[in-house]
Amino acid sequence: MKQVFFVIFSCLALLSQVSCEKSEVSEFTDTPIIEAYLEPGDYLTVKVKRQIPFAGNVQYSADDINNLILTVSYNGGTHLLTALGNGVYIDSSIIVNEGENYSVSFQFNSKFVSAYTYIPSKPQNMTQSATEIAIAKLDTTSGPPSQGSQPDPIQINWSNTDGSYYLILVENIESVLDPIRDFGDNDPPGNLFRKSPTKLGVEEIRAMEFQYYGTHRIILYHVLPDYATLYDSNSTSSQNLSNPSTSIINGYGIFTGLNSDTLYVEVTE
Repeated sequence: MKQVFFVIFSCLALLSQVSCEKSEVSEFTDTPIIEAYLEPGDYLTVKVKRQIPFAGNVQYSADDINNLILTVSYNGGTHLLTALGNGVYIDSSIIVNEGENYSVSFQFNSKFVSAYTYIPSKPQNMTQSATEIAIAKLDTTSGPPSQGSQPDPIQINWSNTDGSYYLILVENIESVLDPIRDFGDNDPPGNLFRKSPTKLGVEEIRAMEFQYYGTHRIILYHVLPDYATLYDSNSTSSQNLSNPSTSIINGYGIFTGLNSDTLYVEVTE
């Protein structure tokens, strides 16, 4: 499930480029980008990367991105993470738990970099209005379906008494994808789609959002405000994008906790 979530925010690559784009109008500062999504049951893993400058005459610090000393503090103890290469650091003795607080720190470019987060609760009372949805197959001659011919959307409900942020991701889990429509000469879409973060306790998944027949898992993520802010920031002009996470000091990126529950729906012809 963590692999699915990383697909959501591969947009951090955009954040790294934009940070440097803004730096062109002022002096470039070699500031690290942190990327970590902490979910219960996973090993504690953090990725650190550098900004990607548009200008070629910038000066990087002497820090080796694969040889940093990263420490994580939680539950009253401090742990040294192990470098795996490509900026990835892990401690396989730490299993992320719901309700725990985690902080990471290291030195970079003569500055003390730190970030903190906590793991929110698992979504409660998640339900769905249907476990199956029938969608007629479309070809290049049939044209788009009319509004009246579409089946009712699937409604997903959950408890959200405190106005927390939630996000739904829908993934087709078939080994061979069976398309609903003819994509023609266009590249076929991916096997998953997501909804925007919401502070409500309900979301609708419409028939037109599905691209393939078969079994889909509906993953409801309980996310933190910094995740929602990053999502919103990447939907605006890149000129306005700045580091959205207030939990990171002397760095960019995201260091956040999340929790999830899953239901399934069958898309049939």
